[in-house]
Amino acid sequence: MSSRFAKRSKQRKVNRVLNTFIAIVFALILFFGWKWLSSNDRPVKETNTSPQPVEVETNEPPNDEQPSETETETNEQPNDNVEETVVDDPNSNVIREVVNPSWQPIGTTQSEPHVTTYEKNSVDWKEMIDAISYATGISSSDLIVWFIGNGGSPNHAVATVSKKDKTEHYKVFIEWVTNEGWKPTKVQQLKEIERRP
Repeated sequence: MSSRFAKRSKQRKVNRVLNTFIAIVFALILFFGWKWLSSNDRPVKETNTSPQPVEVETNEPPNDEQPSETETETNEQPNDNVEETVVDDPNSNVIREVVNPSWQPIGTTQSEPHVTTYEKNSVDWKEMIDAISYATGISSSDLIVWFIGNGGSPNHAVATVSKKDKTEHYKVFIEWVTNEGWKPTKVQQLKEIERRP
């Protein structure tokens, strides 16, 4: 009986030791496995995130530089080419006259052949107002339109406008560019309102 008891107690001790050893090994496997997985996650994150800033940095400076260069070019060229004439004649209603070669057609939703329409609710009228706003730098909502009419030919128009507060008055000359819409050709700043040119 004692030998059997001794064998069983030894067996239990061995089983306990083995179970403890297995538990430790299992815990170590879990620990190192978790370490290994988390260390694998980090490089993946780093490789995913680090190239992106590098790419962005390598892409951004050219993009930042190119627009600034083109902006300065487009800003300098128009400034160099803008013809601004100050009128000193006290009998003239014109303060100054501006011609800017960089003015572009404003675009259009109309189809060709284009026929100029001076009706206030027409698409043509709205697009003429947009061209006048573009040339004067005054938003269309802040414009009083005194007159828009024929500028000497079917494809030319002239308008007299003021800011709503009536502090600035302009005569604007525009022309129709085929498939591209109305384009400003000349702006005159006026001393006083002209209800008709």
